[in-house]
Amino acid sequence: MSKIVEPSREDVWKMFDEISPTYDFLNHLLSFGADLYWRRRLIKHLPQKEDVRLLDLATGTGDQLITIVKKAPQVKNALGIDISREMIRNGQKKIIDKPYTHQITLMEGDATDISLEEASVDCVTMSFGIRNVTKMERCLEECFRVLTPCGKLLILEFSIPKNRMIRGLHLTYLRHILPYVAGWISRKKEAYRYLNQTIETFPFGETFCEHLKKAGFYRVKAYPLTFGVVTLYIGEKLPCTTEL
Repeated sequence: MSKIVEPSREDVWKMFDEISPTYDFLNHLLSFGADLYWRRRLIKHLPQKEDVRLLDLATGTGDQLITIVKKAPQVKNALGIDISREMIRNGQKKIIDKPYTHQITLMEGDATDISLEEASVDCVTMSFGIRNVTKMERCLEECFRVLTPCGKLLILEFSIPKNRMIRGLHLTYLRHILPYVAGWISRKKEAYRYLNQTIETFPFGETFCEHLKKAGFYRVKAYPLTFGVVTLYIGEKLPCTTEL
């Protein structure tokens, strides 16, 4: 197979603006519903202190935040930011008149230049967004900056399975099936070609853990999910809690 070329992340918000109307539906469809399971797994690793102040980066339409406030009672208020205005607008529509409306704030924002004070949140989450930022190292540095001393960073991101057979099947799906199905539904085929390109060229597993350590995080862990199709990464600003 030919080598996948890493795509540009410049102006990626324009692409997400375009696919925002079908974004949630396609996430559930193309993952066969597994995205719901992955988001719930992240919740198990949230800080257990009371009144957790949480920031969700690349929040999209707020799926991760909504799941968190519904399942994690210790999170009373949460802020979600995303560079795509249309994603934020669709997310705001989803939370109108819901019981948890007052707990969630969604706003435009850049994950590489977070408009929050130093040490202002207890947890930063980011689900399927780190591979889309223009400057990954800068994003991780910003996460470290805004976290409190005992704060945690939780990142969900796509990865490549280690098992050869599963990896082959997964890459076939990413390259030849997913773009056609998603393109037919969203009418934005190139956006879903971008998806497999970013997944295949993004550092994962121990390589990404090294980036977290370089940014200053302690107790860095990587937990492969669903045969390694997705990985949950965990890092602490300081080693304040017991081992998981």
